[in-house]
Amino acid sequence: MNPENSSEARQHVRIDDRILIRYRRISPEEFAQRIAKYRTGEEEPWIDPLRTPRESRKLSYHLQKLREKNRDLAEVLEILALKLDRLLVEVKSEALKEFREVVANISGAGIRFPIEPLPAVGDLFELDLGLLPEYEFLRCYGEVVRLEEKEAAFKFVWITEEDRDRLVQHIFRKQLLQIQASRRTIKG
Repeated sequence: MNPENSSEARQHVRIDDRILIRYRRISPEEFAQRIAKYRTGEEEPWIDPLRTPRESRKLSYHLQKLREKNRDLAEVLEILALKLDRLLVEVKSEALKEFREVVANISGAGIRFPIEPLPAVGDLFELDLGLLPEYEFLRCYGEVVRLEEKEAAFKFVWITEEDRDRLVQHIFRKQLLQIQASRRTIKG
């Protein structure tokens, strides 16, 4: 690894996590067209096989408002929403067939995961990620920056700020769980 890039590569917190992923290689021209359509509103960058983006944003908004007034009730409703999502996964399993489950190294700046055949450094990909166990989905675009045996490392070249925030929050939640589990192991 180039020492000049090592500080940049570690500016974001990283975790190894089990996620759902769907990806496809795209040309620089298609990438430019997609971004242009997002900017003009012809297309939306949000994907979610379980619910519409409006439903997701509305649920998040109301849960946040409720959390300010009654944290316990908000937590119970979040648990119920997760359980309903799991039922939706069963009902809408057809929509999830294109996704595969992988263990990926992920941060707010990029992702590394097993991929065959290996792409070339510089290739662009449309990446659809499903964060587990919440089944939160996001779309981003990544450029291959490094290859390792059977894995490719991608730098996110385009991701909405809202999706990056959700991804970072997910990473922090997972880290907290890992820290709590390691403390229990040490004490126990």
